[in-house]
Amino acid sequence: MKKKIMVTGSEGFLGGRIAAYYEKDYDVIRVGHKSLDITDEKAVVEYIKDKSPDAVIHCAAISNTRVCEENPALSEAVNRRGSVNIAKACREIGSRLLFMSSDQIYGGSRQMAPNKETDIIPLINVYGAHKKQAEDEILEILPEGICLRLTWMYDFPVRGLKSNSNLLVNLLRSMVQNRPIKLSVSDYRGITWVQEVVKNMEPAMDLPGGIYNFGSESTLSAYEIGSRVFQMLDKNGNRGNFVSPNETVAGNNPRNLTMDMGKLKAYGISFSETVTGFSKCLEANPEYVCALIGESIVEI
Repeated sequence: MKKKIMVTGSEGFLGGRIAAYYEKDYDVIRVGHKSLDITDEKAVVEYIKDKSPDAVIHCAAISNTRVCEENPALSEAVNRRGSVNIAKACREIGSRLLFMSSDQIYGGSRQMAPNKETDIIPLINVYGAHKKQAEDEILEILPEGICLRLTWMYDFPVRGLKSNSNLLVNLLRSMVQNRPIKLSVSDYRGITWVQEVVKNMEPAMDLPGGIYNFGSESTLSAYEIGSRVFQMLDKNGNRGNFVSPNETVAGNNPRNLTMDMGKLKAYGISFSETVTGFSKCLEANPEYVCALIGESIVEI
C-alpha cells in the first residue's frame, strides 16, 4: 500500500510541484484553500483525522511579504495560526509534519557569514516574524516536526502549475523585451531551483525533528548572481551589459539571507550552489530558452 501524504497549498508554486512529482509513488492528498480553511482549528483537525495521512507537507502560506506588511492580521491567521492548527492535527493522529518556513527569518542579519539555524536574528518583517513564531509553536506542540527554511525559488513555467515571480523568469522576460534589468548589489541570498527542493522533500521526511536551512548556498549578491546567469543565457556576448547594479537598495546596510547548510548536509541532503543550480536548470530546458530568446544554449 502506498504511503499517504497530504500537501497543503497544492495550488501554489511549490505545493503544486510537490504534489505532481510524488503522485506516482505516493497517495497524494491535494489541499487547496477552497477545500480547507487552515485558520479554522476544528475544521483542520477533523479534515486531517478523516484523511489520516502518514505525512503532511505544509506549503500553504501568504508568502508575499508586501501583503503581509499591509495586512499583518491575515499573515498571522494563515502563516502562524494556520500552521499551528496543522501541527495540532498531526499530533492527534501521529502524522509527520514538514513545515515550509523561510529565509526571511534572517532578514535582520547584519553578519556576512551564512546564517545558521541557531543564530539569533532580529525579526524585521511581518512574514519572517510569523514564520518564526510558527516554528517555535510547532516544535512545542510536535517536537518531531520538521521546519524547513526555504530560499527564494525559481523554475520555468510548467503547464497546469502555478508560476511565480523569480529571477530566471525576470531575466528572460527582460531579454525578450530588450529591457535591461537592475539588481541589488547589497542583497545577498541563496536562490534555489524548485525541482531540487521537490526532490529533496522525500529524504527530508526522515529527518529528526527540528529546524533546517533548506536550499542553495551562495556568497553572492543578487547582482552578481544575475550577471552570471545572464552570461549563461548570452553565451555569444551579443547583448552587451544587460544586467546593471542597483546601488540604492539597502544602502550601507546589506541584507544577508544566505544560509549555512552544514546541519542538513550532515544528514546526507544537499543542494547545488546557487549559480550551479541555475546552470543545471538551463541545461535541462534548452528548448524553452531558445524559444524565448531565439538563441540556442549549447554550452552552459
